[in-house]
Parts: sequence; C-alpha cells; structure tokens
Amino acid sequence: MELTRWPLAALTAPLLLAACGDASETTTATTVAAAQASAPEARATLTTADGASAGTVSFRGAPGGTEVDIQVTAARAVTAGRFHGIHVHANDNPANGEGCKADPAAGPATWFTAVDGHLKAGTATHTDHTGDLPSVLVRKDGTASLRFTTDRFTPAEVMGKAVVLHANADNFGNIPTGSLPDQYEANAEAATTKTADTGNAGDRVACGLISRP
Repeated sequence: MELTRWPLAALTAPLLLAACGDASETTTATTVAAAQASAPEARATLTTADGASAGTVSFRGAPGGTEVDIQVTAARAVTAGRFHGIHVHANDNPANGEGCKADPAAGPATWFTAVDGHLKAGTATHTDHTGDLPSVLVRKDGTASLRFTTDRFTPAEVMGKAVVLHANADNFGNIPTGSLPDQYEANAEAATTKTADTGNAGDRVACGLISRP
C-alpha cells in the first residue's frame, strides 16, 4: 500500500492559522477590556459664566475607590499660578433652580448657586463632606492636571451632581484660634460659617454637571 506524503507546510498551515486567529482574538479582547477599564464612567465639562470651556472632571471605578481626573484649561475666569478649591456639589434642591446657570452680567456671588452646597451626609461640615476634593494648582499658563483616588463616593453616586471650581484656595477648615502667638484671634461668625460650609474658597468661577460620557 502506497502512502501519500503531504508537505509539512500543508499540514502545519491550518494549525498556525488557528493559533494566529486565537492570539488575535485574545489580543483584541484584552485591548477592549483595557479600554473599558480606563474609560470614565461619569464626566463633567466645566464652563465659566460666559460659557467658555474651563476643563473636564472624569470619574471611574478603581481599586480602593473612585479615580478622579481633573483637567483645567486656560480660561479668563480662572486665575493662573494659584490654588483653586474644587468640590462636588449636591444639585438637589429644585427650589434654588437646577444646573450650572450663571449670568455673566450679574455679580460672581450669584453664579452657579442653583447647584446648591457641597455633597454631604447629614450635618457634616467641611473636610468631612462627601464632595470635598483636593485643591487644584493652576500653572502659570492657566492649565492644571490632577488625578487622585477617593473612597468617599462611587461614580454612580455623583451622577446628576455638579463639580464647581472656585476662585480661591480651599482652607480645609484650618482656622486655628486662640491666644498663642501662632494662632489667630477669634474669627467673625461669618468667616467660620463659610469655612464650615465651603472652605471659604470664594466665588464659583466654573461649573459642570456630572453625567455619563
């Protein structure tokens, strides 16, 4: 009986093609999974009172909590070369209006007040608010980048809330009072109230509602 001899290449080609196909599918699946893992689950686009873009704030789930990625772009209302307070605001009282509304012709104290105060639980005061975030240091060119992880909320829990960028630095509740040389004299009630509520970070200069990307 005569045996048919097939070239080795003919025998191995299908196996190689199958292996390449499996590897390609695995690579594609890995790439898709990585892209999904890095994609933000929620995002706010910051705008100033005159409608100019001031950056974005993205939220995505991460080991240990939620990764927050803040990108500030140069905008006239954002002072370069200084810290700016930034927080998640509740946006939960329709009586005050809804959304990031501001009239550039009105005083800055009236801007974006419809998004209400900081996101918080119960009677918590500043530095213990759910929506308290680290301040952003804006570079001399007016831009800033800040990325960190917090376990105070998930992306789902801030959906429909708002991010507000303030004119001044956040004092993080640091108003030491007393009679010692390295302490301040007692502050007026208005000053301590502002600290407890907002970190006394000044006017709201940019705002963005948090939604799905």
